[in-house]
Amino acid sequence: MKVLFTYILVLTLTVLQGQNCDYTIPKYGFKATKNIYLGSDKDYRLLDDSLFVDIYYPVGSPEVKRPLVMWVFGGGFFQGKRQDFDLLCQEFAKRGFVAATIDYRIGFEGAGPGLNPPFAFDAAEIVRAGYRGMQDGKAALRFLKSNHERDSIDLERVWVAGASAGSFVAMGTVFLTTEDQKPTQVGKITPANGRNRDDLGPVEGNRYVNGYDAKVQGVFNIFGGLLDTNLIRPDNKIAVMSYHQDMDPVVPCGANMPYYPIPFISANYPIAYGSCMIDSRLRNIGMSPDLFETWIYPGNQHATHDEAAVINYMLTNANPILCGTVSATTNPKLSTIKVYPNPVEHHLLASGIENQTNYKILTMSGNIVDQNIINSNQKISVETLIPGIYIIQFNENGFQKSIRFVKI
Repeated sequence: MKVLFTYILVLTLTVLQGQNCDYTIPKYGFKATKNIYLGSDKDYRLLDDSLFVDIYYPVGSPEVKRPLVMWVFGGGFFQGKRQDFDLLCQEFAKRGFVAATIDYRIGFEGAGPGLNPPFAFDAAEIVRAGYRGMQDGKAALRFLKSNHERDSIDLERVWVAGASAGSFVAMGTVFLTTEDQKPTQVGKITPANGRNRDDLGPVEGNRYVNGYDAKVQGVFNIFGGLLDTNLIRPDNKIAVMSYHQDMDPVVPCGANMPYYPIPFISANYPIAYGSCMIDSRLRNIGMSPDLFETWIYPGNQHATHDEAAVINYMLTNANPILCGTVSATTNPKLSTIKVYPNPVEHHLLASGIENQTNYKILTMSGNIVDQNIINSNQKISVETLIPGIYIIQFNENGFQKSIRFVKI
């Protein structure tokens, strides 16, 4: 009887957690603490640059420990400011996150008199700008983690996020982790426009080296990328949610130099690898399909076609990871299954199904609303479901995989 009672208690707590764990919908107020000083460091001119962070908190959230997202602004490494992401931080705080927007050092040497950024002296200037930003991202993340008790942050659910150059900084913060990955261009090299270019120092930087690290649960990448996709290693197990327009003229979705349609600018830039290449890298290293989603939108803008839709996409796909409801067994037949579209209005499609597979759809309270057998390329009708969040479970030979989806 005691064992049965314990089982029922655990099951009840699990269901209640599932009911309450939803970061996709704004449901709280927010408050902010701004202009928190994080110290200073040398910019490309060898001048001290003071760096700050603004932190937004949910008001009314019942969680004792909350997920953290650290946002990094864009601007080509020469413009932009942390306040650009104030509204995004407010939106994430309303959904239950502790959300921070940070400063990082910007600026680099232009190509010469009258040719200021985005014109670059050489490709090394762009690499060095991204490296300084990455060092600042790591320092800010360690600062935020060191205050996890004060700010009610769950250290197991830390995310970084960025757009454009900010996404390069965010992804560098996460994936550039060891000294052997340090680019040669950030060591001592020849001067640029008469200005010395000394070694930029260790990967971790020199601020807030306090015992915390820059490990995260996931990354939100909005039309950004990496200068080397090999930084994403098979053992990272870090979730990556990406959005990119396929013909983005500033940051290529594939592999190319930034501003590639304008050779006069792009000639002095390094090859960048955008979201299309990052998606390929994640597939090639065998990353679990539950840990990454990439929305490649047909368009030619360095922008989101619909910011609200992109944020909803990111959070809908991250929510199962944040809530711990993603479960993939060692059964390879189930591990490749994905469902789309998500959110869905009429019919779900399931990819990765080879044979007849049992499925059932459950509400967040655990009630079964549909169950059947699905074949490859068969549609699952959800038209009769009321709008809300559901779980679809696939079962085969005792193995199970659960995926959350949103009915609209």
